[in-house]
Amino acid sequence: MNMLIAEYDYDVDIAVQREEEREIALKEGEVKGSYQKALETARLMKQSHCKLDFIMQITGLPLSEIEKL
Repeated sequence: MNMLIAEYDYDVDIAVQREEEREIALKEGEVKGSYQKALETARLMKQSHCKLDFIMQITGLPLSEIEKL
């Protein structure tokens, strides 16, 4: 009931939305960064002639991604 009576504040609403968008963008950036790091690690391991199953185990990448490197 209190929520229905509370006064709506546009500026607060916009600030909250922007903060949520920043948090989402940060999480997406972390995921992309982790993926790029895994690719780089796999590339270096492949150049060092590590076995593909070992590279998959360490990086968490699928075989198809490792073979592309």
